Parts: sequence; C-alpha cells; structure tokens
Amino acid sequence: MTSRREQIEPLFLRLIAARSDTNTSYELVIEEIMLNWLKSRSYFSQNPDHVGTWRVENDQHHREVVWALVKGQGNRTIVLLHHHDAVDIEDYGKLKYCALRPDELAQQLATRNLGRSARKDLESGEWMFARGCADMKSGAAIQLALLEEFSELENFAGNILLISVPDEETISKGMLSAVELLCDLRQRYQLEYVLTINSEPYFNQVKDKAIMYEGSVGKIMPVVFVKGVRSHISDPYNGINPSLILAQIQCLSELNVSLCDQVGDDATPPPVWVNLKDRKRAYDASIPDAASGYFNWLTFTRSPVQVFETMLDISQKALDDVMTRMLHSYSAFCRLNKDEEAELDFVPRVLDFKTLYNQAVAKGGEHFQVLYEEYQYLLNELLSRNEIVLPEATIRLIEFTVDYVDLEGPAVVVAVSGPYYPHVANVLLENGDRYHLARRVNDISLQRYGVEYTSKAYFMGISDLSYASWNGNEQDVLAIRENSPGWDAIYHIPFDSVQSLRMPVVNIGPWGKDLHKMTERVYLKDVYERVPEILAQLITDILASTD
Repeated sequence: MTSRREQIEPLFLRLIAARSDTNTSYELVIEEIMLNWLKSRSYFSQNPDHVGTWRVENDQHHREVVWALVKGQGNRTIVLLHHHDAVDIEDYGKLKYCALRPDELAQQLATRNLGRSARKDLESGEWMFARGCADMKSGAAIQLALLEEFSELENFAGNILLISVPDEETISKGMLSAVELLCDLRQRYQLEYVLTINSEPYFNQVKDKAIMYEGSVGKIMPVVFVKGVRSHISDPYNGINPSLILAQIQCLSELNVSLCDQVGDDATPPPVWVNLKDRKRAYDASIPDAASGYFNWLTFTRSPVQVFETMLDISQKALDDVMTRMLHSYSAFCRLNKDEEAELDFVPRVLDFKTLYNQAVAKGGEHFQVLYEEYQYLLNELLSRNEIVLPEATIRLIEFTVDYVDLEGPAVVVAVSGPYYPHVANVLLENGDRYHLARRVNDISLQRYGVEYTSKAYFMGISDLSYASWNGNEQDVLAIRENSPGWDAIYHIPFDSVQSLRMPVVNIGPWGKDLHKMTERVYLKDVYERVPEILAQLITDILASTD
C-alpha cells in the first residue's frame, strides 16, 4: 500500500517546480499540470464530466479555476479550497535559478548568512525551502492527494469538491469567479455545501502547538481624494495644500488602536496607509491641486457602513484641524509683517463618492454617464496591461468626476477600492459551530500525534475564505457598491452568490514560516503526515454526521 508521503511528495515537488507567479501567464502552466494530473486518475477517467475548468471573468491572461468532484452517497458536500499562484521569485536574487528546486536551494542557503531560526530549520532536515512550498503548494498537494484517496473508496458518505484558484496573491479574481462555479455545480449535481476547508499555512513558533482558524480576517481599502486650492508657494494663505489635509487624515487613522476590532483575546492590527501622493504630473512652484491616498483596514466585526461613517468623521475632523491651523498660522504671519488680517474665504466640505457621482449625473445626465463609461473602458485597458493598479484606477475615476462637477476645494472625497475581503467567521454564523471543529480536530491530533490545536476565530493572512460566506446586509452591499468607482466595470463581487453559500469554514494547513521571503519554508511532517490524516478523518466524520 502506498504511504501518504509516497503519494504526496512527487506531486508536491512537481507543483513547486512549476513557476506560477501571480497575475501572469505562468499560472496557465500549473493549471494545465493540475488538470492533466486529475484527468489521469482512474476515477476521473471513468467520470470525465466530474472534472474541468471554469474561466476567470474578464482576465487578460485567460486563467481558469480548476475543479474536480468526487461523488459519494447523498448531497452533503465538503469543498476543498486552495490557490495555485505564488508570489514571484525576485527576492531570491542570484538564487532565482534554484528558487523552485528545494534540494539545490538548500545547498545554496547553507552557504549564506541566515537568521538563527532559518539556520536551525535548514540544518534539521525537517523543513523544505522553496518559493511557494508553504504558500500554498503544500496545501494544494495535500488536497489533491486526499481527493484521489477518497475517489478510490466505494460508497463513502457525501461528496468532495476540489477548487483550485489563480490570483489569490493579487485581487482574488479566481475565487470571485469560483463563487459562480460553486453555484453552478450546486445546481448541476444537486450538492449541499456543508463546509469549506482551506489549507493555508499557519504561523507559530512552538513545535507541538498547532493552529486552526475558523474564519478569515476582513480587509477594506478606503480611498481618500483631497481637492485643495491652488496658489503660488509665495502666497500660501491664498491656497490650501491638499497634502497637508491628507497627512492629517493619515495621522488620525494610522496606528489608531481605537479603529481595531477585538474578538476574545485577538485584535486586528490598526490601519496602515500604503499610498499617499499629490496629483501633480510635473514640477512647478505652486501648491498641488489635489492629493490622494489609500490604506488597509482589517476587520473582525466592523461593517462597511461603520467604516464609511468613521472615515467621514475622521476626514471632517482632519479638515477642521487644518483650517484651524491655517488660521492661526495666518494670524501669526500677519503679526510678523505688521499686516492687517483679511478674511480667508474657504468653504470646506467632506463627501462620499456616492454623493459626488450623483452631483455629476445631476449636472450632465446621460452625457456624463457616457463619458464615465468610456473612461472606465480606458482604465480597464490599462489594468489589463498592468500599467496601473486597481486603487489607482479608483482614484482616477474620482478625479475624473471631481473635474466634471468642478468641485471646489478644500474638499475631501471618501471612497473604497477593491479588492474587498469581507470578514468571515463561524462565530458570526447561526449555528456556525455545529460541527464542533476544534474538538474534532483535537480528538484526532492529540490521540495520534500528541499535538494540540488552538482554534482561532480568524486567519490573519487574508484569504479566499472571505468569499465562502457573507455576514453583511443590504446596507453594507450598497455602501460598497455605491462608493466603489468603476463597480461592475473594473471590479465586482457577486454578493448574492456569496450570500447563498453561507457555510462554515475552516483553515487547516501545514506549519509555514517566512512566507514571501527567500527563506520561505514548510514543516514536512505536517505536509506528509499530520495534516492529511487530520483532514481525512475530519472529512469522513463530518460527511457521515447528520449535524
């Protein structure tokens, strides 16, 4: 009888060897490898309609979701979810040539100056080093091997559906398309989805303390566009610098722990801005006309409606602070020059993108909408050629609309850009703990391996599990849709389909370290023994249960 290691290892190494840089045509190669491997299995040779691909919508690389269904008895179905893309190999520098060859990479790393932890793991022989080995080709190999294992059983209870998606490391185009695939397969084969299992790696420092996650953190990306008042730098009080307003908004939000969500002993990290800049296209001796920026805000429970309300409040306070500072500065400057103060004639305002867009429609009607759609098409072309990123496309649409309505500064426009990841957690679902996942996993792991799993409510690495369920309401959907420039045209989430899935989720994967770094590695005992055994028993138990 073939051991699990003998079953998993060749496939694992084959997947690692296949370069699959995210948001590139490299992903097509690994998709073909996986599809051919699946089709060569005995079960799928006999049931060719149970395996296939699903086109990723509006994708410049023509990537596809790979899927495979093993049918047992009944309708109850467990979804095995993973992604097959990986971050690029640029950080390996001169070792790029062996980034996908674990044995050769290990030899080369042995000659390098490594941190204490990486050196210890390398010398132990218990870890594999390679790009994508942890994130997440180990999880992919485990799930593929388990699918084959179940396909060889006769008359097992339930069904297993494997979904392998591209683009997880970018904006999750693959999973957003897979949501529609899940709905299609549910109807086609009369499936009842009872659980989604993802196998992203967990992060830990202690060998015999593993972690499972019964949810995934949310991420929303507020975008702020500030319209200033242009003036020459020698006449600063006749203008308003939008960069100063934007900087004040950053000061009020970045690392602000009052914006963290807390569940139990876990809290989300505070917001961190990832982009701030003025909108000047060339140098001149004038105050910028506008500035823009965006940041990541992680959530456990905070809704999109609450995020927008908070951002509008922060923006208003920042604008008020800057106006007060400017008045004090102007008064002090007049005293220095023995000048009489004149009234500074500015009318500051804060608005969301929905309000701005409605003003443009009221002003231009169909004429504006035609121009707006044409501009969206142009931005889509730039996105498809990777000449701009999605948040920049969002900002350009705001800028286009601001110019159309001749919005006068100082003004702050608050919007949101994709990708948006809703927070998802079993604790938020009605009867979400129906399977007592933590107890089941520990019953298996403690008995067989003496390893205890800690169950956390949220996976903090951001994952495609966000689209396996939806806990929001119609007001949240509207807040996202109406304040996302280019919604449907350049970015879209099928909220209705996501909400129809509404099933418990769990992430059980191998121990990984240093993801997206040159020392990325995965603990081999988890890959070849522990995780496959835990998942195999968990799948069997849940499909056989009547919960």
